[in-house]
Order: sequence, then structure tokens, then C-alpha cells
Amino acid sequence: MPHSRKRHGHHEYKKTADIPSRQRTNGKLMWAVLFGVFGFLISFFAAGFNYTVLLSGSLVAAFIGLIIGRKMEQAARSK
Repeated sequence: MPHSRKRHGHHEYKKTADIPSRQRTNGKLMWAVLFGVFGFLISFFAAGFNYTVLLSGSLVAAFIGLIIGRKMEQAARSK
């Protein structure tokens, strides 16, 4: 189909560099929240109702998620 790009509703492929930086940086926050919730759940079942372990587990997990999101953003920016 040589004229398929001229069809109505067809959109072009966007490279990672074409995606606005705000959409790329939202990944850091998403990974931090996701890891924080999982860290809270794991520490809840591991420690019971010990609040210091719950708090420290979720903070450490959120920090790890932030680092992972930052590394993913840097990798996407370098491509």
C-alpha cells in the first residue's frame, strides 16, 4: 500500500527524543510510588505491626524506585 501514510487518522512514529521531557520524567515518580507500595506490603507481611520497619521498608523501596526511574530516563535521553 504505497499511499497508506496519507490515510486519515494515521499518525507517525515518535522517537524517544521527540517525547516531551515532562512525560519522560513522570516515569521516576511512577517507579518510586510502585516500589514504595511493594516495599510497604513486603515489610508489612515480614514485620507485622512494627511501624519503624514499615516506614523504613517503604522509604528504602521508594528510593530504589526513584533510582531505577532516573536510570531509565537517562537511558531514554541518550538514545
